[in-house]
Amino acid sequence: MLDFSEKLTLTPSAMAEEDLVGLRTHGFTDRDILSIVLAAAYRNYIVRIADALGVELNTTVDYAPELIRAFGVDDREALTTLYADRLTRVAPSIETAERQHCQPAVPRGSKNGTCWIDTTPAAESSEQFHQAIDELVKLSAPTSVRNLARALALRSDALAVTVGYLRLLGLGGAGLGRRLEAIIGLTVAATLMSRYMGVHYAQWLLETGATTKEVETLARNPSSSGIDPRESEVIRFCERLTRAPATMVRSDLEALRAVGFEDRDIVTIAASTSLANFICRVADGVGVQLEPEGFAPVALEVFGIR
Repeated sequence: MLDFSEKLTLTPSAMAEEDLVGLRTHGFTDRDILSIVLAAAYRNYIVRIADALGVELNTTVDYAPELIRAFGVDDREALTTLYADRLTRVAPSIETAERQHCQPAVPRGSKNGTCWIDTTPAAESSEQFHQAIDELVKLSAPTSVRNLARALALRSDALAVTVGYLRLLGLGGAGLGRRLEAIIGLTVAATLMSRYMGVHYAQWLLETGATTKEVETLARNPSSSGIDPRESEVIRFCERLTRAPATMVRSDLEALRAVGFEDRDIVTIAASTSLANFICRVADGVGVQLEPEGFAPVALEVFGIR
């Protein structure tokens, strides 16, 4: 389970159905596997929220010394700040080499055409499941993420919560505009090379009026997209938070403020980026299959799908 969670955290696009076989061999059911994926993906969400905003430890809590030292924190830092040098330090550079188009995707079939796990909702939660899937299909229309919703059938409670988060942060409700929401999602998916959500984010960006060239450039190398300065700063912030959350510094937030974003916007950008990291890992962790229709050729091609 720990190896599975580590792989999902570090290289989600490399997940394969064989990774689930190992869990099943140790007695985990499909519902257990979905819960493991959700738990690991959630940790990737919450860690990025904390690192993006510089959240401090609660100084009134008596943390076990061996616990905080395991993360390189000494007793003084636990009582003052975890981010002493990150309050003034300029953000270090990260690798931003131009991405080539993905290699053509290796077909990753599934026994049910949706994902690698069972998609039959429990009878006692059937109504909750159908309400949640109907809302998610409507929110993400016209190219809806219905297979992602179906993949969460064994945890309809988690599906309902996920829909709630997406309603607030990813599908028109963030207050950033659909274009910027799609740019954030595409930046995260391209950084992780997450094909399922990458294709959807690329398609959603096209549906806001973006050009084919913009989509291609964002998918290959977001940091050199050369679009609106405000959007460029958001892209840089999202890519760093996705690729190297532990390197986030105060100047990353100041750069967003410098182009006109207020603190509420910054919290929303951080949360939207973190949510996209969560969603991409859920889709990759259970092998969600792409729906067969409705995508522009460029949305498929930039993620290596022919």
